[in-house]
Amino acid sequence: MKKTVYVKDITNGTAVDDAFMIKRADLRAKRGEQYIHLTIADKTGVLEAKLYGEEAPTVVRGIQTGRVYRIVGTGKVPQGGSLLLQSESPESLEALLAGPMPLAAGEDVEYIYTPAKIAENAAELQKLVASIQNQNLRIFVACCLDSRFYECPAAIRRHHEYIGGLCEHTLETVKIALAIMDTMPRTKINRDMVIAGCVLHDIGKIFCFDKVGQSYVPNDTYNLIEHITMGIMYIDEYTSLLTDSQILQIRHIIQSHHGIYGDVVPLTAEAWLVNEADGASSRLRSIVDDLEAIPAGQKKKGVHSEKFLWKAI
Repeated sequence: MKKTVYVKDITNGTAVDDAFMIKRADLRAKRGEQYIHLTIADKTGVLEAKLYGEEAPTVVRGIQTGRVYRIVGTGKVPQGGSLLLQSESPESLEALLAGPMPLAAGEDVEYIYTPAKIAENAAELQKLVASIQNQNLRIFVACCLDSRFYECPAAIRRHHEYIGGLCEHTLETVKIALAIMDTMPRTKINRDMVIAGCVLHDIGKIFCFDKVGQSYVPNDTYNLIEHITMGIMYIDEYTSLLTDSQILQIRHIIQSHHGIYGDVVPLTAEAWLVNEADGASSRLRSIVDDLEAIPAGQKKKGVHSEKFLWKAI
């Protein structure tokens, strides 16, 4: 099946019958009617889809996320909402029942979406790590970064939920934290520890996703253990390089980076700074990405931020 319709081509009323990669699939209900909620993608973007039908509970169980499927539906813009794909036709569920589509060699690039500049972000982050003055801390942070870190997404939805998203989010977090430090007079904050904490605050996420087909999908670790615990367990492999005080500070930053919403509240200036920078990156990224999909002069609820936003004319 030669791909002819891309996410960027879909508007209100567009009839769609083409191949897309399924990033997420779950069963939902509205007014007592069940439907399959999909997040589909190709190289041009990501789109939500709602496929209704009596067989939805059965069909959704067989969907393999990260694989390419034939998707049938029509572009629709609900009142106050964002563009999505919708179908009540039995054909849309039959297409999913047919299973994943085989891809020719090299064809997978048609279905991989990421706005992240993976190589550039990796190089810039590595320069920031190299700027850590304490030699042992610098080596420790470098040892904790492996190839998974640069390709892994930062989340399954809301922010940086694409290949390379974790590195991009981490880079933003470091730069925001350092910018805050530069604007704050009379502060005695350990710059080395801030960089190390920012770089490693989400490091546990490399264990929370598996690469399946053309995408990364959350695994059991994501749901049962979570990235904070995995991050603390992981860095312990390299703590022989650090002093007891440095180990304690890094662990505290990772454990407390969710701030008042986490199990541990930040107690050091460095931990609070990482928390603030992390939140700024994740919240603003979801808002900015939502605004790209909103027509100028309109108020709509964003898919990522789940907030009502207005785009200036």
